[in-house]
Amino acid sequence: MPNNLDDPIIETRGLAKHFGDVRAVDGIDLTIGRGEICGFLGRNEAGKTTTIRMILGKTQPVAAPVWREIATTAAILTERVGDDIKAQDQSDEIAERWAIWRAAKANRANDDNGRGVNSAAIFASLSRTLPEDAVIAVDVGNNTYSFGGYFECTHQSILMSGYLGWIGFGFPAALGAWSVTQDFPELNGRKVVSVSGDGGFGQYMGDFTTAVIMYGMDITHILLNNSKIAKIAKEQRAANFPVWQTDLHNPSFAEFANLCGGTGFRVTDQGDLDQAIADALAVEGPSLVEIITDPEHN
Repeated sequence: MPNNLDDPIIETRGLAKHFGDVRAVDGIDLTIGRGEICGFLGRNEAGKTTTIRMILGKTQPVAAPVWREIATTAAILTERVGDDIKAQDQSDEIAERWAIWRAAKANRANDDNGRGVNSAAIFASLSRTLPEDAVIAVDVGNNTYSFGGYFECTHQSILMSGYLGWIGFGFPAALGAWSVTQDFPELNGRKVVSVSGDGGFGQYMGDFTTAVIMYGMDITHILLNNSKIAKIAKEQRAANFPVWQTDLHNPSFAEFANLCGGTGFRVTDQGDLDQAIADALAVEGPSLVEIITDPEHN
């Protein structure tokens, strides 16, 4: 906010945003005073929305973008910077925060309201059982937040839809990832796993037959079934709206997987998680682990 009434309410200097070689916003100087009414005019893809998003802090200005897989980028930066880094060593603080995080996760994993398995327990089990070189496709919804909050990555590759917000992304992305592992020898043998809620998988569940019948894709799908589109219900409550049309009337997804010719497992108790996931990972071909979850613990 401006310090006094004469200061501009919005001011930018050299505002820029580049996407690769595309200069979406290129050096904008803008001053808007208190009480002024302004309009943004321009053709499609002129950069109007991107400019407003930067002003609102929804995205950050970028003048020199680095477009690479983050692990590869970090390795290159580390090699080129070398040991000549003038920075404070925060290793102890990071270790302390990791310990706090892990203690909180362990505490939440023990919560049991009798309404299903909680997400902390599910992703603790996945952290223990998934191969270190697995390719994991994560859907959109509460399962995404739970994955980010509870799963501990080692050397896995993670696929997410990001700002696209594409519910149903998880399993189709796994189909694509599996295809890539067949085309590149250096990726052969890497296990492909997808994670979704019931709402996301339900939108593209027909693709499971593609994985079974046409190619016998070696994919394990982890399905969190809380019989709700829970993220939307949470957003409705947060906005003080009535919760409307978010309940789902689901089939048995494990039985669906079996009927399609794959292998389905159903988990209702967190004590069975590790064994069910391990058994699904051992299947040669498509498998699905349906976990009945607590919609309030994600």
